[in-house]
Amino acid sequence: MTNFELFEYCKKNPEGFLDRNYMFVDKHKDLSLYISKTKNIKNKLIAIKEIIIKPNSNKVIDQLFNDLQNELNKYTNFSEFISFVNACDSRLEEVRNDIGLLKKTTLLYIKYRDLNDIVPSEWVQALIDKSTSRKKGQAGEIKLISILKKEGHHLVDNLTDFNKSKNCVTRFKNSGDFSNKSIKDTFEVKIGKKSQNKKLDLIIKKNQEIYFLEAKHLNTGGGGQNKQIKELIDVVNLKSDKYHFVAFLDGIHSNNILSADKDSSPKIKSQYKDILKCLRRNKNNYWINTAGFEKLFKYPLRPHPGGN
Repeated sequence: MTNFELFEYCKKNPEGFLDRNYMFVDKHKDLSLYISKTKNIKNKLIAIKEIIIKPNSNKVIDQLFNDLQNELNKYTNFSEFISFVNACDSRLEEVRNDIGLLKKTTLLYIKYRDLNDIVPSEWVQALIDKSTSRKKGQAGEIKLISILKKEGHHLVDNLTDFNKSKNCVTRFKNSGDFSNKSIKDTFEVKIGKKSQNKKLDLIIKKNQEIYFLEAKHLNTGGGGQNKQIKELIDVVNLKSDKYHFVAFLDGIHSNNILSADKDSSPKIKSQYKDILKCLRRNKNNYWINTAGFEKLFKYPLRPHPGGN
């Protein structure tokens, strides 16, 4: 199957909603600790608010600020106070390490925010849920590795095992056998030359053929997303007669790219044309979604919720 045929196959088998690989629906295992810490912080803030207006309270206030500072650890990430710290263009680490900054931020919090001792668990969980985008960074890699492992690929972490295996997968690393420098020396390919040494995600070996893959998950378009699409286009524009370069894009925005037509935005139409140009110039390279990944690596196809 040519790269254009596989591209058309992906069009006919688009991504569906609610991909479990990118969903984090369970309550956080440490929710009770986050709630407890949030209550402690609120109590300290309430005490500071009540005492700060009293005369000759400097010594007590200083102790309360020290107590508040001591409360600030990893379980304070999802308190309203730390959300306010972020709104003040600062971070947990900075107010934890700088008592002067903590005092100034606390006084601003008391002035501009309402204070009470209520800490509903669903509020804390909602703040945790809002942060799940951070977990999605490697979710695409984990998803693809899981598919490969089920079909007999071994996950390896050194070049010796990679060379011995007929079918395997490994991650790019910052150092060691699979850093950009080592890959340049071992495979004689240049990756990250124009992008501050940016790494790809996976190297897959199938029947002695080698695939360098970049994985992204996008559900919406826009400025930051356009940058990521450009990074994927740069991947399929890499040239090699020996290896395959693969751009993997899942998520609902993948469907927007694949189904570009006259009604699409100018940016999407431009991206679509660029992808086709790169595929035409580089017959060994691929632009794929989940169905395309399974097809490329010849696994039994499973139904896709958004497919035809």
